[in-house]
Amino acid sequence: MKYLRGCLVIFIGFILIFTVIYFFYKSNVISSLETRSKKVELNWKNYVESIKSRNVKLKKRNIQNDSLIYFINISEKSKSDKFTVEFEFNEYEINQNLMIENSRNEFNDVLNKNIEIYNQSVREYNTYRGIFPNFIIAKKANSPKYFDYFDIIKYGIENQNPKIKRKKVEDWIKNGGDFPE
Repeated sequence: MKYLRGCLVIFIGFILIFTVIYFFYKSNVISSLETRSKKVELNWKNYVESIKSRNVKLKKRNIQNDSLIYFINISEKSKSDKFTVEFEFNEYEINQNLMIENSRNEFNDVLNKNIEIYNQSVREYNTYRGIFPNFIIAKKANSPKYFDYFDIIKYGIENQNPKIKRKKVEDWIKNGGDFPE
């Protein structure tokens, strides 16, 4: 009987220790996910602020390109609180029209750096959230699922149309073969 009681005490002790460790780990994961999520959102806001500054500066110039003016107006009116395909396409069009104008945009380096920082924070969040058992805890805590990368556009250089590139990637996922460039 003493042996059985001793085994039961040890078993209950292990369960208590495991439960305490799990709750500490869970609170640490949730805290880390919130911190990383806020970092992604802050980096996105910095990027959007740079776009707004660029748009203000471009509007002050005497732009003759109606398409560029049109897409700048769309950019100003759009609600850019998160990444969307429409937002990406609009930025693609602005970049293309600025290149047609041969207009040196001093914001290219700033925007590219902001995208790089945003994508790095998205990579950190998505990777941390995808690790076992973090994804189980994140799902139960209703953390954002995953953030999207903004990786198709590089400012100041020729880019492929994001709609066409996304279509090629979707076809590649469906059919396989060589990865589209």
